[in-house]
Amino acid sequence: MRSRIRAAVATGVTTALLAMAGVVFHWLPASAAPAETITDVAYAPAQPAGSQGHLLDLYLPGGDDERPLVIWSSGSAWMSDNGKSGAGAIADALNPRGYAVAGVSVRSSSQATFPAQVHDIKAAIRFLRANAEQYQLDPDRFAIMGTSSGGWVASMAGVSGGVAELEGNLGTTGVSSDVQASIPFFGPSDFLLMNSQSLPGSGWDHDAADSPGSLLMGCPIQTCPDEVAKANPITYVDQNDPPMLLLHGQGDTVVPHGQSTVLYEAIRDQCGDARFISVPNAGHSRTDVMSSSHFGAQTVYTAGDCQETVTNGSPDPSWDTIDAFLEDALDLDGGTASPSPSPSTSPSPSTPPDGDLTCQVAYSANSWNTGFTAEVTITNTGDTTVDGWSLAWTWPDDQQVTNAWNAAVNQSGAQVTADNVGYNGTIAPDSSANFGFQGTYSGTNNPPTQFTLNGDACTAS
Repeated sequence: MRSRIRAAVATGVTTALLAMAGVVFHWLPASAAPAETITDVAYAPAQPAGSQGHLLDLYLPGGDDERPLVIWSSGSAWMSDNGKSGAGAIADALNPRGYAVAGVSVRSSSQATFPAQVHDIKAAIRFLRANAEQYQLDPDRFAIMGTSSGGWVASMAGVSGGVAELEGNLGTTGVSSDVQASIPFFGPSDFLLMNSQSLPGSGWDHDAADSPGSLLMGCPIQTCPDEVAKANPITYVDQNDPPMLLLHGQGDTVVPHGQSTVLYEAIRDQCGDARFISVPNAGHSRTDVMSSSHFGAQTVYTAGDCQETVTNGSPDPSWDTIDAFLEDALDLDGGTASPSPSPSTSPSPSTPPDGDLTCQVAYSANSWNTGFTAEVTITNTGDTTVDGWSLAWTWPDDQQVTNAWNAAVNQSGAQVTADNVGYNGTIAPDSSANFGFQGTYSGTNNPPTQFTLNGDACTAS
């Protein structure tokens, strides 16, 4: 639902045919110079005081031209107010392609219930558009992307244009909060269907009073269906919404795969523009959904002009596909077709050095039902800079990491290793690096008692 300032978009059928023929519209950025990073920009006053939910980070590519903007929000089951974390990895992929990236935080459900989070993202969009000239952003070419609860933020921003009750009056007003493209990864779309769509043995009770959805709404969701409907992206879908690219793993045990299915089908049935990439065996993780190990196995549904095409194995859930979608949705190429670019590679973690060091690790977690989110802060308490880090710990209970940001996290049995990503591998003395993740557990959810950094024991706090 919207009144858009959207640029002209090629029809969905034409796009699908071009993609099947191996031809995409490709915009070549004027510069791939190193990015400038601006952190902790307040897009509205903090609520509550001292919180992070109204902050954003900007990652700006080099050059003097206006840049299309991709807004990013990481998922946390609405338990964290630090959704801007993780945007650096997105910028690593998109800055070289000419896109500016904004990591945007919204308030957690403990700080404010729905519709506060939608008011937040719209305030951030208005702020960025009002300050587009300062940051060399193209105000007519804004896209939004996110994972899990951040995927819900991306969906809601995409479908709620022109819905007055979701606009809010935070921060900058009098400027459009519309976006011209939306890319939700595995976000909720219809809360009351989640339990019925869950995979067997997932361990989640989405209807429970302490589930993420119920905490977001401020009521057990099955007891307040009219209010919950206002938080469902499918409620607001119409033909005028901007193009949407949905990505979801069929093995997702946290947000059921069916949540993206029902949103795609709602857009299709309204004759809107959407593409849904359904990835077999992938779980609740962007890196898993986009893993090359799944390339060629995916089913791709494309809707446009009241028609649908279904392909198997192409296009892949890759940065090239996301880039091609953005080029088309944001009309970056002006209709000039060129071959698809060569696949890009994600930055590799720095190689941890050998040698002794001293460190402190702070671990905090928010638990609900059988899920949790955790934040980890590594502080270098020694005199030597850490150039590349790998943090290891052992779970004391039956815990499993499902999704992470600001680190590459791998788990084998109870053993977990978190490696720095390309942009946060250096920790100077008396400085810190932080990362977060989502997980599931059964029984109890006790914190780790010991951590090692590059093989050396850290003090746990």
